[in-house]
Amino acid sequence: MLRHRIATPWYMAMKMLRAIRRPQPGFRILLFHDVVAGDAGEFEKLVEYVIRHHGTINPGEVGGMAEKLASGSSSSGNWRAPCLFSFDDGFISNSQVAAPILEKHGIQALFFICPELTELSGQEQRVAIARNVFNGRVKANALNHNQRLMKWEELSCLRAQGHTIGCHGMAHRRLSELGGTQLEHEIIAAADLMDERLDQKTDWYAYAFGDIDSISGEAMETISSRFQFCRSGIRGLNNAGSTSMSLLADSLLPAAPIAYQKLLLEGGVDFRYAAAREQYRKLSQTG
Repeated sequence: MLRHRIATPWYMAMKMLRAIRRPQPGFRILLFHDVVAGDAGEFEKLVEYVIRHHGTINPGEVGGMAEKLASGSSSSGNWRAPCLFSFDDGFISNSQVAAPILEKHGIQALFFICPELTELSGQEQRVAIARNVFNGRVKANALNHNQRLMKWEELSCLRAQGHTIGCHGMAHRRLSELGGTQLEHEIIAAADLMDERLDQKTDWYAYAFGDIDSISGEAMETISSRFQFCRSGIRGLNNAGSTSMSLLADSLLPAAPIAYQKLLLEGGVDFRYAAAREQYRKLSQTG
């Protein structure tokens, strides 16, 4: 891919720019999906790189960091932003592959799930994953039979390890296509079901698909009425202009070249998402 080939010179140019212009303080949320066993080695290398060069934060620190950034009191000797690890969709690989690596390195992360899909099993769940999560781009019979979602017991184990379980919508539906009682079901009823199954208060929401076209003002109002935090999939640094309801995230693929991953971690493609970030920020103010 072209973006992979030009990542190294692009990254070096950014480092030179950093030397003459002080970067904004802030933090990044890293977004992963199905971290398969074959990518475990690359995922751990990425985790180690983030720890060594950026540092990590856990979900419980986000509220305090956002307040410090908003007040202008946040400062750090490290010009690279610390990172919070997050995982969408609830695939079993999150528990079997990613979680042991995170535990080894003392990292607490966010795992977003769709409770209605979690309650399904076997072929019924595979059909729902193909239709809702992959948006019909993958057929159910093309999914690996091990490509299932975590069960409630496995999610409870993650909680016991100190991780946070957030809501990704009742059934991974695009919120911008819903309204009224459908939105209430996808957002509020989903949180209520998670509270019941996991014996918790669900404070985090990450809306399905994550792009600016998948969220609406009505959806933001509904999310803000029930949740403390809302995370998108829009790239960017969470800084003084961010709120708990307009959190950004950078999607990463463990198998991608490390030079490209470094570029993303440094915000090398953030400029492409400036308009989406501004629109998302304005939507979040409706809540």
